[in-house]
Amino acid sequence: RKGDPFIRGVLWRAFGRHVCRYSFHNWYALRRLVLAVFGARIHPSAKIRRTATIDCPWNLTMGELSALGDHAFINARAPVHIGSSCTLSQYTKILTRAHDPLDPEYQMYTAPVVINDDAWIAADVVVMPGVTVGEGVVIGARSFVDRSIEPWKIAAGEPALPRRPRPF
Repeated sequence: RKGDPFIRGVLWRAFGRHVCRYSFHNWYALRRLVLAVFGARIHPSAKIRRTATIDCPWNLTMGELSALGDHAFINARAPVHIGSSCTLSQYTKILTRAHDPLDPEYQMYTAPVVINDDAWIAADVVVMPGVTVGEGVVIGARSFVDRSIEPWKIAAGEPALPRRPRPF
């Protein structure tokens, strides 16, 4: 959070993300360290796969025992909070910036994303800006999440809608 944001961004894109990408697959501690140097707040037990991409790590918070899968993408132009014991499976996309389809000029908007404890975002899911995924939620594979999901639900589809409660 300190220093010139432009220089921090250039250094991240030039060095930081490449160190993460080309580290050995099980060097989670190195990736956590590199992300922390660039301002991310990552719990020491969190696991981030080397092929995951994080756009602005200084806006990322990740809790205890959470995991970010292979080829996942986090566009953290606004804060992204991932709680404890969360799984973001392979090819998941977390977006904090997008075009507003209702705006006649198609302007960009930015909003934070919150994924609460014990959530599981399955493979190839897109989570749009401003979404809060409630505690214990499971989002089915290839879903499109454009609105917040209440706690302890199983949601799926395009758009993702709660399908049934998830047992505790």
